[in-house]
Amino acid sequence: MSRSTLANVCSKDAAQTSEESGSGWMRILVLPRPGVEPIFYYEPRLKDEDQDGDADPGRSSRSSGGVRARFDRLLTWIRDAEHHAPAWLRSPISWLKTKLPADERLLMALRKARAVCLVHPSGLPDGEVRRDWHEYLENRLRFRIFWLVLDIVILVPSIVISVLPGPNVVGLWISFRVIAHAVALVGISRAMRGRVGISTQPSELLDGPVILSRRETDRVQEHFNLLGLKGRLKRERVIARLRHRQGRTAAAPRGEEAWR
Repeated sequence: MSRSTLANVCSKDAAQTSEESGSGWMRILVLPRPGVEPIFYYEPRLKDEDQDGDADPGRSSRSSGGVRARFDRLLTWIRDAEHHAPAWLRSPISWLKTKLPADERLLMALRKARAVCLVHPSGLPDGEVRRDWHEYLENRLRFRIFWLVLDIVILVPSIVISVLPGPNVVGLWISFRVIAHAVALVGISRAMRGRVGISTQPSELLDGPVILSRRETDRVQEHFNLLGLKGRLKRERVIARLRHRQGRTAAAPRGEEAWR
């Protein structure tokens, strides 16, 4: 199946499960790993992240009060300030966005998504893909809540440091992390409450050892026109080797005892 055909199929399937068709769908690759949860890989375009459009067409008609409305106004103010910032300041902001982990960018993108298309190996059952997706969201919810609380605790003393002369780098970075965690939590909440449609698409392109084989990784990255998959899976191969060594070390004493 060609690149354009697969993208069109995913877009069509995602539109059927969304409230209205459009560009608010996400293509997510599902890459299984033995013994642990799969990798859900998504790679957004920066120009899509910077759009002021909202995934919820009915939000503008809701009441202007409440915590959610205040949070949305804060995000709108941040985006507006970013667009009107001088060029020398916009460049670091764009650089920070490119350095966000792929997992975090996926969760943040769910805030504006109407539907996701989970592209998975052809041998992986549809029900298992959906179950892994829901478990992934539940795990990330606990993880993000923990780090959001921790960063807020760290933010308090960093505000005190702001009285010192010079740029408050710690405060700026922690503030950035608090906003990123908050946006990710909004995206997770929308997906878990059924506000994001889900469709699945089997693909024979993912049937090979994509994670373990550099050649397979290159082929998938080129086919789906990605940029960061090779770097993401390079780190995963290192982790897989460490996990394999730990397993052999743990099994060695049992083997020696059985031999005796």
